[in-house]
Amino acid sequence: MDNNTLLFQDKGSGGFKDVRIYPNRIEVFKKGTFGGKHIEIVYLKDITGVNRIKGRNVFLRNRLLTACVFCLSSRSRAQEFVNVLNMVM
Repeated sequence: MDNNTLLFQDKGSGGFKDVRIYPNRIEVFKKGTFGGKHIEIVYLKDITGVNRIKGRNVFLRNRLLTACVFCLSSRSRAQEFVNVLNMVM
C-alpha cells in the first residue's frame, strides 16, 4: 500500500476542518484562532493506542505521554476513525 493512499476522511468539527488517515500518518487541517489555517501531522509510529472515545472526540496516546485529541463530525464517524486506525496499526 502506498503512503499516499487515503484510508479515511471526515470533515471534522470545531477547529478541525478536515481529518485524514493515511497508512503512515494522520493529517488534520486546522483553523487557527485568528483565521489562519495549517496542517498538523501525527505519524502513526508515534501513537501507542486509543485512550478513549467521548462523544465525537477521540483521545489517542502517544510516546511522549501527551494526548492527541481529534474532533470528528459524529460519534459514528469517531468509531469508524478508531476502526481504521486499529486496522492500520
